[in-house]
Amino acid sequence: MPKRLKRILLYAGYLLIVTLPLLEIGVRIWGYSEHHIHDPIYTSFESSEDIPYIHKPNLLQARARGLAVINTDSLGLRSKAAGAVYGLKQPQEYRIAIAGDSVTFGEGIPNTDGTFPEVLEHIINQQQNIQTVKVFNFGVSAYSVREMAALLQHRMLAIQPNLVIMAIIPPDLDLKRTPIIDAAGYLVGQNVAMLLDSRVGEVLRGIRLLYVLRDIGSRWISPPQYIDPLLSHGKIPDSYRYIQQFKETADQYGLPYLIVLLPRMEENAWGILSDRLTQDTIKHLDLSYLRKEFTMNKYMASRFDRHPSPAVHRRIGEELALYVEHQPEFPQ
Repeated sequence: MPKRLKRILLYAGYLLIVTLPLLEIGVRIWGYSEHHIHDPIYTSFESSEDIPYIHKPNLLQARARGLAVINTDSLGLRSKAAGAVYGLKQPQEYRIAIAGDSVTFGEGIPNTDGTFPEVLEHIINQQQNIQTVKVFNFGVSAYSVREMAALLQHRMLAIQPNLVIMAIIPPDLDLKRTPIIDAAGYLVGQNVAMLLDSRVGEVLRGIRLLYVLRDIGSRWISPPQYIDPLLSHGKIPDSYRYIQQFKETADQYGLPYLIVLLPRMEENAWGILSDRLTQDTIKHLDLSYLRKEFTMNKYMASRFDRHPSPAVHRRIGEELALYVEHQPEFPQ
């Protein structure tokens, strides 16, 4: 190797050694990657192949995605109290079970009280004392409609709900969006599973710079889809069958149900889905109109996180409470 080339390579190596730590420090100060960092809060679910993971039960002050610090109950649901146990439903108790993804879970909402399931529960209990309303948050990050439909059959029925809800955003109709978990309990994208499912992975997860590089690479290879491509072109994707399946399961068990179309800032994000639900006589609540109440900055959970903010969750909870209180099944 020529001496000149050798000196160049050595200089490049030294420069890299110095630059990478500085970039890592810069990213940490910047804060971009923090909403990606989470504890190993997930565990596998053996009862159904359509549910690859759920939250570990009895978590106490664990760090979840989106800067949320969470507790989970004995079922592994996000809860105000860690390890809460529920017995048989009492005569004056009204139970609502909500299936959803990271929005329902409350990614980007640090305080559990700020999530729309908790807002819903609080409002209804404040406005009446005939029944004690309990809302069970079955939302889990990156679930699609397939996992949500399976939740009703394999998890939600066990708590004896009076009303079951599927709360969705357009990307939930993409069945490929749901990742896997590694042995420890971290979410892992399929393409990096083998790398991170190792001791090396434990070190890599803590490097904030890698999340920036990953996102840059992902946007270059495949730009993020905030709406379903078929919906945006006035079509209904095949995954719509899982919404129908949710309705059919609810009908089978004689349960009132509701499909909630959550608000998005993208124009006409839901396409013709609401019309199709009406055509198929599937009960639904289209909350897309709420987008008009917010600017993008007020909608987003943080400057790096496009999940809905506490203010948006508040409005979703208020509209759901209004809907529930006017249903014939709800005690007046």
